[in-house]
Amino acid sequence: MSEKAYTQPDIILSPERRKQTPVTVIYGGNSSERAGSMLSGQTAMNLLIQAGYAHVQGYDLTSETLRALPPPSEIGVAFLTLHGGAGEDGTVQGYLNMLGIPHTGCDVAASAICQDKAVFSSLVSSYGYNTPGQTVVPKNVDITQMNFNFPVVGKPRNGGCSYGVFLAQNMEELVSNYDFTRKFGDMVVEDFIPGREFSIGIFEDPKTGKPHVLPIVEVILHKGIQDFETKYPGGEELYEEILPAVLDPDVQHTIEAACADIFTRLGCRGYSRMDFRMAPDGTIYWLENNTSPGLIGEESDFPKMLVAGGVTLPDFADMMVEAALIHYREAKEEMANLPGEVEMCAYLGIPVAD
Repeated sequence: MSEKAYTQPDIILSPERRKQTPVTVIYGGNSSERAGSMLSGQTAMNLLIQAGYAHVQGYDLTSETLRALPPPSEIGVAFLTLHGGAGEDGTVQGYLNMLGIPHTGCDVAASAICQDKAVFSSLVSSYGYNTPGQTVVPKNVDITQMNFNFPVVGKPRNGGCSYGVFLAQNMEELVSNYDFTRKFGDMVVEDFIPGREFSIGIFEDPKTGKPHVLPIVEVILHKGIQDFETKYPGGEELYEEILPAVLDPDVQHTIEAACADIFTRLGCRGYSRMDFRMAPDGTIYWLENNTSPGLIGEESDFPKMLVAGGVTLPDFADMMVEAALIHYREAKEEMANLPGEVEMCAYLGIPVAD
């Protein structure tokens, strides 16, 4: 997997097809992550042009512009760089499906599952993997009357970019951060797992449909967790990254296999970035799966992982378009095989409607 340089499969789109295939990079959105999405969108457009696509345009998606979306023939393939909110929870993906527009990244179900940290944790746990203990804080509940084993991590149930994420050593710290985190929606209080923190990228090989796992990054923190202060400008002195992470080969293989398994069982496609922690006893705890990680040049973690794994960024963008077209074709074939009205009426024993 990640210990070998990635060899791109035989191209699915010829250079001439790439010149003819329109691609619309959809960015922006209405979530708190809009600014990062705009930057990711610009990066994606540049990469697609470098990959040989001649008809690349950007589209700033908001509630208003959604109503004025160009026709499918003009959009071609929707390359999604939306972060958070309706752009990452399956809402936009479902809308594009209804319009018959191929799109990159995860489809509706996997997007919704991974955006909801409580649902993701529950499912991954049901697969036999370890996740930190969680409590979803109901609305209008006095949090001071709830029992927690400190330290804990507070985070929005839905959201990314570490907005509203904090480490609380006691109830006073939990309460002091509670109101801000709840601005992003329901809050999850999660057991803090001491030890080492890692991140790993996965992308779908369009030729095989199987996940390819990229080199693992270890994040060495000089404070408790990766919160907004740590991850964004000004926080560079609060952490350092090791890529590739130094791990026992057997442990690395176990982690890579688990990532591929989780990616597949959740029905993910396109690309994602999983975060996990390793406790002092070596136990791995899976934290979350970001189905639309940032593509802000080579300063974002996912592009760094691609480069370390021997994947050029234009090739990656090309493969995501190819994968989107394959899934679109397969979905059309499945729809064509669905029983029609006459067959269903006969099956149900009811008359055909006039």
